[in-house]
Amino acid sequence: MLIRLFMVLLVIVISSPSLHAAQKPDDREALAGLKTAKVIFDVRVVDLEKLVFNLRLFNETLEGMAAQGVKSDMIVAFRGPGVKLLTATVVDDEALELFRRMKKKGVQFEVCAVAMRIFKVDPAGLIPEVKLVANVFNSLIGYQNKGYAMIAIN
Repeated sequence: MLIRLFMVLLVIVISSPSLHAAQKPDDREALAGLKTAKVIFDVRVVDLEKLVFNLRLFNETLEGMAAQGVKSDMIVAFRGPGVKLLTATVVDDEALELFRRMKKKGVQFEVCAVAMRIFKVDPAGLIPEVKLVANVFNSLIGYQNKGYAMIAIN
């Protein structure tokens, strides 16, 4: 009788969900077999809060892939009216720190000269972390044809 009671208690304790550690999420299936992941983000955000949010997300993605053994080849391409956010007079300290941190990790940042012209942004005012390119559409076309996954960010 005592042995049966002990066995019942043991089953209850072992099967109790509160005693099991929550499974840590990972991306093993998606990243299986990859040594490097190539991605270009097509960024068209128009306010600073969204810019900072997305920069944090890009950085988290970069760190998450690295933690799972995948090297990132990441490009962040800016176009549209949000190019105004990439000037020294508009960008805030948090965004600037994120740009710098990710650039040190090898992330490339591009800004569209066509958008700069259309939205009347002086290229001389750009933060040094971003590279002015002739046309981000050309970047998107070229990098996708080179095997980069394209993710649109609005």
